[in-house]
Amino acid sequence: MPYASQQIKPVSIGQLLKYRRQPLSMENILDSVGYTQAELPVRLAKRVISFHKLPFIVGTNPHIARVYNQYYEAFDRLHAFALINDLEAEWDFTRALERQTQVLLDVIPTIAQGFLECQLYMPREERTAFINDLIRSRIGLRVIGEQHVALSYQFREEQKKAKQSHDSAAGGGAAAERGKVELGGAGEDVWVGAIHTRLLPARMMEQCAQMVQSMCEMHYGTAPGYYVDGDVDETISYIPSHFEYITCELLKNAFRATVDFSNSTNRSSHPPIQITITKGDGYVGVRIRDQGGGISKDNMRNVFEYSWSSMQNSDSADEHGANGGGSLMAGMSLQTNLALQHGIGGPIAGLGFGLPMARLYAGYFGGSLDIVSMEGYGCDVFLKLRSIEGSVEDKQI
Repeated sequence: MPYASQQIKPVSIGQLLKYRRQPLSMENILDSVGYTQAELPVRLAKRVISFHKLPFIVGTNPHIARVYNQYYEAFDRLHAFALINDLEAEWDFTRALERQTQVLLDVIPTIAQGFLECQLYMPREERTAFINDLIRSRIGLRVIGEQHVALSYQFREEQKKAKQSHDSAAGGGAAAERGKVELGGAGEDVWVGAIHTRLLPARMMEQCAQMVQSMCEMHYGTAPGYYVDGDVDETISYIPSHFEYITCELLKNAFRATVDFSNSTNRSSHPPIQITITKGDGYVGVRIRDQGGGISKDNMRNVFEYSWSSMQNSDSADEHGANGGGSLMAGMSLQTNLALQHGIGGPIAGLGFGLPMARLYAGYFGGSLDIVSMEGYGCDVFLKLRSIEGSVEDKQI
């Protein structure tokens, strides 16, 4: 496969943000699609080849084979496009890219199930290395692909607004003034493709906590409350879907552990989950504090291991069950779990991928994820996310 032998051409965050100070032009869009069209087939081809290197019995697992076929299909469809030099061809490519991005959304739960079934046929270190490479590659593919798709839609929206403003101006001064207000509003420069340059972590945490609380109530019939404090007006430049994925994984653990510990200790009511936002130099910190019983010393060694889950190890699991969902999702089918979680980036319940993936996502742009457990009481989870704009603009994807 010639594409697989080509060198990857990394793009910096600064390059992805280079259109943030100007209305998008046709030249901008064609420049973006030129890089995207040249780079994604190379990265997809390298991922296809990585599957060829798996042990035969692992590669033939139906779940792993399905993911292999999805990557091959994505490569086949994207590399078939002729060189793009006009907006019509760019739009066709963008729509195809958008469809392939959707197809690849469920590769992590599928690969998780596959490696869970193949644990005996591949050493843990090799499984971890393969999964880490797959996830990092997937993040890069999605950032590049979704950034171009978002820019393409943004360009067409700007063109539409400009035309409406022009038409309104032709109809009279008052209409022209309304058009200026609309184009010059507070949100004019907030989005640069898929990157939100003034994201409010406190608001995101509220939304995620509400969603996880509803999931908890649906399964248990009860859920703890929560509150957000600290630097609630602080903003960060980040990709909202990444922020949402990480924090929902962490909140699921906290909510589930709190209810389980209340049940096991006959606690009369659930203590609330405390979510604290802090401002740092070029980063935002989030602390999630629960009173869910904590994690035992023995299990703390395993919480960031792929395919380790307190739901799979329920006989010896600690109360907190740090597994990316734990028994919050117990009793539900895998399909139900995935359907419930489709809107938050596809986190895995009970397959042991939640926390290790959250840490990988946090670290991708220079952040970190750490857990401090007080066994018999609860956990403090510390999430540090660096602002994409400014602090990590030299980061290569």
